[in-house]
Amino acid sequence: MSRSIYSQCLFRALAVGISLSLSCLAAQAQGGGPIRLLVGYTAGGPADTAARIVAERLGTELGQPVVVDNRPGAGGQIAAQALKAAPADGSVLFLSNTHTVVTVPLTVKNPGFATAKDFRIVGGVATFELALAVSPKTNAHNLKELGAWFAAHQSESTIGVPAPASAPELVAAKVSRALKADTVAASYRGAPPMVQDLLAGQLAAGVSSISDFQQYHQAGTLRILAVTRSTPLLPGVPSFAEAGLGGLDNTTDLLGIYAPAATPDAIVARYNTALNRVLSKPDVQARFKSYVMTPAPMTPAEQMQRLAQASVVLSALMSESRFVPQ
Repeated sequence: MSRSIYSQCLFRALAVGISLSLSCLAAQAQGGGPIRLLVGYTAGGPADTAARIVAERLGTELGQPVVVDNRPGAGGQIAAQALKAAPADGSVLFLSNTHTVVTVPLTVKNPGFATAKDFRIVGGVATFELALAVSPKTNAHNLKELGAWFAAHQSESTIGVPAPASAPELVAAKVSRALKADTVAASYRGAPPMVQDLLAGQLAAGVSSISDFQQYHQAGTLRILAVTRSTPLLPGVPSFAEAGLGGLDNTTDLLGIYAPAATPDAIVARYNTALNRVLSKPDVQARFKSYVMTPAPMTPAEQMQRLAQASVVLSALMSESRFVPQ
């Protein structure tokens, strides 16, 4: 091959390589690659359910696939730490509940991340209420009757919660103080085993999300006595405030999406716009409603305000219960 022909071939190869590289860079700039949506819990809970509701539709809005990546463990800390270590290019996001981004930093000494420093908010996804449910063996239909049952059955006065050092545990402690009951908090690794013990009569009561109790409440095998805020999704059940126990309305759990702290404004704005479009769709709203969750499209600033309110309430509950961070 002559030098001129060789040079032409080399030039063409270089030109093709440069063109492909530029195409890849352009695709990355437009967000064409897949997005991993971290979830700090196993399949089936509110966070995982919400992630799967929005992932496919969010991918369609963005023109790129969104893949749910479950990283369960330590109340979401493992997933949160993974987000902290992820590249700040929009390729990794984190769908989290209030527990991981607000409660854990309050109740755990070294969670491995600092929400305000290491993350930035992309947007709200949904809210769901916490509920107090009782086993039929208590025959309690309201908080007063539950308090009387606890007084008569002190050896069985146990309230289950789905995780230690969680908002449900702080709510359970406040309920116990209000009822002047000497109860024990039984911490589980997730809601399903706690609910099974409630159904079997091994627990008198439990605090968790409404969705964990709803089907059993409707079937009459468990009874929800109160929720953090009354909701049309569960008619006839009072809020704690309506039942005579105030101070718990801002413990409503907020599911939101977060990105690494250094993620550019343009990426966050693009994702927020796409997410809010998804949450406005009637079929998406219907799916959330079927899981007793309410879509919560928000700007990052609006979500920050909600998280700040939750932090104030949870901090007060910790002080009341003299909870010491572990």
